[in-house]
Amino acid sequence: MHLYLKKIIMKKIILCLAILLSLGATKSFAQNGGGNMQQAWQSYLKDSVKLSDAMTDSVLAIRMQYRPQMREIFTDQSSSTSDKQTKMENLRKEMEEHYKAAGLTDDQIHTIHEHEDAMRARRSGGGR
Repeated sequence: MHLYLKKIIMKKIILCLAILLSLGATKSFAQNGGGNMQQAWQSYLKDSVKLSDAMTDSVLAIRMQYRPQMREIFTDQSSSTSDKQTKMENLRKEMEEHYKAAGLTDDQIHTIHEHEDAMRARRSGGGR
């Protein structure tokens, strides 16, 4: 009976450790997930759009500035899909003006928008 209790206790300890490790990994992923996306965008802007470090930082700062507004539009349950599209298009135009003020060309902005559209299509299942 004593050995049986030790096995049960040991299994519970292992289970608790596994839960703690998975919670830690989840928290780490959540904290770094945005960082990974940020790094991916940074690489894309430097390699594909051919932006300098300063311009890359400007584009990322502009994107971060508008992220809360985009998230709010996306999660708004009271707006129709067409209303959301209109609001997102207006935000996109505002971002474009900031991109131009930062020194991006129309071609560079177009390339960024194409990449955003492709990512959006992949997320919605259209790019599979």
